[in-house]
Amino acid sequence: MADEEIRAIEQQADNLAGRVIIALAAENAARTGAIRHLTLDDLDLANRRITLAGRRQRLGDLSHRVLRRWLRHRRATWPHTTNPHVLISDKTAHGTNPISQQFVTSRMNRTGCSVDRIRKDRILHEALAGGADPLHLSLVFGISHSTAARYSAVAEHLLSDELDRASQSS
Repeated sequence: MADEEIRAIEQQADNLAGRVIIALAAENAARTGAIRHLTLDDLDLANRRITLAGRRQRLGDLSHRVLRRWLRHRRATWPHTTNPHVLISDKTAHGTNPISQQFVTSRMNRTGCSVDRIRKDRILHEALAGGADPLHLSLVFGISHSTAARYSAVAEHLLSDELDRASQSS
């Protein structure tokens, strides 16, 4: 997905929670489970760092901006909650459980896109930009070597097709 497509999907999200989900999938290739289980202790907004599924990563501009807005909303809406999770709802604010899979799915259904699609597109975009290096993909996204190799193979194929079209039009 291009940056413009991500912005369009983000704008379709009808609430801040949906925008947080989209931002984390788009910038960090976060899986639904990692988003659901993200805790306040996993955020270091001052240093623009986030820990997703045990992996410490840089926090991009979109995620940083949306998370700051969400946390202000969270404090104003549920000022006395003890729930440690970043994303909470009316149902989870009075306990300590993470949001449900259905919570994420319902927000993504409203945009016409899934977390998995955004995540896969993010990894493929990095493969295309990074010269289809499977080691780089594995290190950046914490994916297995075989998964990284598949993304690299797709990226190499797309890059070679692009070169072929460019040479034919010259």
